[in-house]
Amino acid sequence: MRCRSLLPGQNVLFLSFSRAAVRQILQRCKSVLTAQERQLIEVKTYHAFCLEILRSHGKLISGRRCTLVLPADELVAKGVFKGNWNAECRRRALEEGSFCFDMFAPGVSTLLEKSNAVRCLYGGRYPMVVIDEFQDTDNDQWRIVFELSRVCEIFCLADPDQRIFEYRGNVDPKRVENLKKLVQVTTFDLGSDNHRSADAGILDFANAVLYNREPIPQSKDVKIATYYPNNLATTAHAGVVFTFSQLRKRGIPRPCVAVLARSNSLISNLSQILGESHTYNGQTLKPVEHEVAWDENLAIASAAIVGSIMEWPILSQDVALASTLGLIVQYFKLKNAERPTKSAVQSVARFGAAREAILSGSQPRIKAAQQLLDMHRSEIQITGDPVQDWKRARAVLEEIQDLNEIYRDARMVRLLGARDALAKMLSSLWLSSGSYRGAAKTVKRTLDQERLIASEREPRGCTLMNMHKSKGKEFDGVVLVEGAFSSRFFDTEREKFPFEQSRRLFRVGVTRARSFVTIVRPLKAFPLVGRP
Repeated sequence: MRCRSLLPGQNVLFLSFSRAAVRQILQRCKSVLTAQERQLIEVKTYHAFCLEILRSHGKLISGRRCTLVLPADELVAKGVFKGNWNAECRRRALEEGSFCFDMFAPGVSTLLEKSNAVRCLYGGRYPMVVIDEFQDTDNDQWRIVFELSRVCEIFCLADPDQRIFEYRGNVDPKRVENLKKLVQVTTFDLGSDNHRSADAGILDFANAVLYNREPIPQSKDVKIATYYPNNLATTAHAGVVFTFSQLRKRGIPRPCVAVLARSNSLISNLSQILGESHTYNGQTLKPVEHEVAWDENLAIASAAIVGSIMEWPILSQDVALASTLGLIVQYFKLKNAERPTKSAVQSVARFGAAREAILSGSQPRIKAAQQLLDMHRSEIQITGDPVQDWKRARAVLEEIQDLNEIYRDARMVRLLGARDALAKMLSSLWLSSGSYRGAAKTVKRTLDQERLIASEREPRGCTLMNMHKSKGKEFDGVVLVEGAFSSRFFDTEREKFPFEQSRRLFRVGVTRARSFVTIVRPLKAFPLVGRP
């Protein structure tokens, strides 16, 4: 084994894309390596590895100490910047040492290319580097890998059939082929090794769909349920309950299940569906407690707005409304930065003007701000129960049509009981002062912290996320849900038959399961294999 030939101070470096993948790798190491051998392996994400290098040697790029720009701060800066933001990011990094997340890899690749000393330093520290999911490396990550290959041994783990990020312009679909052209490689075929669901028919089923190979194999590990267009809610709910039941029958006492769909909008709908009771074939289905892997920035921004509304009872009308309107402006700035639209720009201007009117003692012109004033006058009922008070504050956004999208994002933040970190923090505020003073800042700070912690946590219970976000994760069971009119498995509007990209994404979703898969599809949907 390579570990045995390491010199003092040397380690094997394992690079992956997500903290979830890092956690799984560390767990797998426990079953195949001794404790002493595990101490010689460093498992990191690309971002963590790049950040370490920038903090230590980034001054060589700009002559200044490196600073980190958080994603939300970057989005706000991007939203107000006029011009080419990518070029501006590079300028800030190279000239000011101010690095956004997307500049970590470009900065480090440039550093390794230009500094032989830094390159050899890391080659000496890591004689062997293992690259996970190599087929998904972007152009700058590939530059890092190539430079490291000049000073150390590189072991690339790649599965071309799991390419699902080609829609990003900097991910080359021919990454593996190009590697073979540029450097001399030794190839090992590990395609027959399946450590996630070795005794299940899941992989055979997934491969049949991937290669559009008929007939599709029958498997006790895969269940397909169909529904009429108006029965999505009951069928999807039943599919989740059925999956948990099957896993418990297989001897898994506390199973974890992922509910996957192609779009965030369907995930949002499924969250609401699982939060309600339904009747399926005469049986009452109780709500399913679940977590949602949401769009972090907009969800946190919307949650801060809810927190500000929880502060209303102790604030004067002017102060309360100015705070809430300011956070609404921040939300729409983030929204415009993520996906620029005319309506988002207009919302920033409209709610910004309303806030200025409140501060100057004038009456705001827009209807939504006037409705917020009326809501404040009516005094929402705050009781000290953080879950119920959260729902009452959130309902204010639901009542105002122009704020419904903020309500929908806030709905993605789930308070599931007193053990939840956010509920604890809100309870602490109430116990200390008999109010939720400072709730807006507390909510944002807590969710920022939870965003980091959650990615390290072992999956538990039921989790909802889109298929792309599931990459690198694994669960006891998976429920894949297809919409009747949108969020379809095969993107017939953007792809032509045989829908190669959609098939690769579907395969990734199916193979996240260790034991059982339920697939929920509308009647007359495009067949999984063959032509319609």
